[in-house]
Amino acid sequence: MTTIDSAGAASGSSGRGAFPAAAAPAGTASGASLTDGILLVLSTFESREQAEPVARALVDERLAACANLLPGCLSIYRWQGAVERAEEALMLVKTTRDRYPALERRLRELHPYDLPEIVAVAPERVLPAYADWVAGETRQAESDADPQPSDLA
Repeated sequence: MTTIDSAGAASGSSGRGAFPAAAAPAGTASGASLTDGILLVLSTFESREQAEPVARALVDERLAACANLLPGCLSIYRWQGAVERAEEALMLVKTTRDRYPALERRLRELHPYDLPEIVAVAPERVLPAYADWVAGETRQAESDADPQPSDLA
């Protein structure tokens, strides 16, 4: 388990869930942290099994650096004039502001609900090395970029 001390340094095992120091990019070209560009996106699904392929697609397509699936979420909500109760799975997605529009489009395409919950929250603080890792893992590959006019000739 990795823990964060009062200075913000990570320590602990390098087992499942821990990111080795080498996995985090050194930072942006300007040396500034990408902390302000990180978003946490929440979305609910009927089950973990329903959410897992969506989470996998978002990470595979580099729209998300990570997606956590939390089963056993009890949701109580008003829908079409009635109060409903449902067991759901909550997906927590880490992405960047730059990748959010594409993530939202893709999540809407893949989500089985007529009106999916897609709520983006900007955290007040993010460990800078983690923010840099999220930015690096969601960076659009050159092969995924929009073709340039010279590529169309």
